[in-house]
Amino acid sequence: MADLVFSARALTKTYTSGETQVLALRALDLEIFAGEVVVLLGPSGSGKSTLLNIMGGLDHATSGQLFFRDQELTNLDDRGLTAYRRQHVGFVFQFYNLIPSLTAYENVALVTEISDHPMRPDEALALVGLEPRVHHFPAQLSGGEQQRVAIARAIA
Repeated sequence: MADLVFSARALTKTYTSGETQVLALRALDLEIFAGEVVVLLGPSGSGKSTLLNIMGGLDHATSGQLFFRDQELTNLDDRGLTAYRRQHVGFVFQFYNLIPSLTAYENVALVTEISDHPMRPDEALALVGLEPRVHHFPAQLSGGEQQRVAIARAIA
């Protein structure tokens, strides 16, 4: 049987703005096993990004429990979530978040400085087919190439 990687029990997230409350996640139960491919599909505002932000350690749930393997993420403070992100999470943001004044290599190298066991930037860039573009700045790369730099950064 495959290892349980993520487990959520009654996971809830409520956003409050003034007197208005928005229930972004409502008592979500979820299990994701090693090797599984999961697709989050739903209309805008259905909680997809909220769930990913909580699973990625970028946001806190309002209530419920979320486990990554044997570690309860919902009990972690900001420092604990930072350690979790450094050790276990790679992000590919919708808008890539590349630093324009840094080359592809340097954009990937940034994350290797905070990781315990990083991959070399040139290795990560090679995995996404960007060996000939490592010294190019984001403005010199196509949109697809910028996306691949972001993927290489997440891999590293």
